[in-house]
Amino acid sequence: MNNSEYCFFNGEYIRYNEVCIHVSDLQFQRGYGVFDFFRTRNGEIPWMDDYLDRFFNSAIYAGINCDLNRQEVRTVIHSLLEKNGLENGAFKLILTGGYSDNLENVTGHSNLLILNRPWKRPPADTFERGVNLISDYFVRPNPEIKSLYYLNSLRLQQKMKAYNAVDVLYHTDIISETSRANLFFVKNGRIFTPASNILNGITRKQLLKTIPEIQVEDIEASRLYDFDEVFLSSTSREITPVIAIDGNKTGNGTPGKITREIMEMLHRTN
Repeated sequence: MNNSEYCFFNGEYIRYNEVCIHVSDLQFQRGYGVFDFFRTRNGEIPWMDDYLDRFFNSAIYAGINCDLNRQEVRTVIHSLLEKNGLENGAFKLILTGGYSDNLENVTGHSNLLILNRPWKRPPADTFERGVNLISDYFVRPNPEIKSLYYLNSLRLQQKMKAYNAVDVLYHTDIISETSRANLFFVKNGRIFTPASNILNGITRKQLLKTIPEIQVEDIEASRLYDFDEVFLSSTSREITPVIAIDGNKTGNGTPGKITREIMEMLHRTN
């Protein structure tokens, strides 16, 4: 860790290793908080307006007031970018429910923490060979909120290790998302993405704008192992091929042609 890296906490620029949040914060006591995550690429922040939209929408849906407005948050982000000089790092915006006098209810102001940290792209192998998933019958509470609540995926860590999986695919009777990414499926040359019980991902949004023929619809979970190709989209995973789910091969078990084309397209435009 480089101790010279600065972050922003409740109106102050302080060093990363000096951040201190009291245990009475409702994020600790009740899991009450939202966040967003985005990357800097060569000193620029692609789709920044989209990320800020999602962050403030999550706060509104969660009922957490942010003391800074959109422009003030933007100013802080650019100040941190200048202070830290991380041209290819990442930002994480965290807004918690704040300190609680009784450890149960909202009794104080929210806490706003903006981190600017080094970030490494997943290994090239991830994109060249693809990844494995496991599945779980689950829907995230209030999926339109980018919440700090990740209990369900963390409780499945041992199962993920057993399948050498990088994430958990959530479904009920219909498929929704993974714990950290949106899903896309390919069958007979047509591309599908789930419509319900999902976080509206920023990378997903760009794909839907760029490839209007993608079909947005509810996808029955019974079809899960019957697709020719599957891939993930997210800020951290970009476009990542999925080659197996629960140990069942997707297609022939290698990244498919359409997935590779979309990976290349996104790389050219971003």
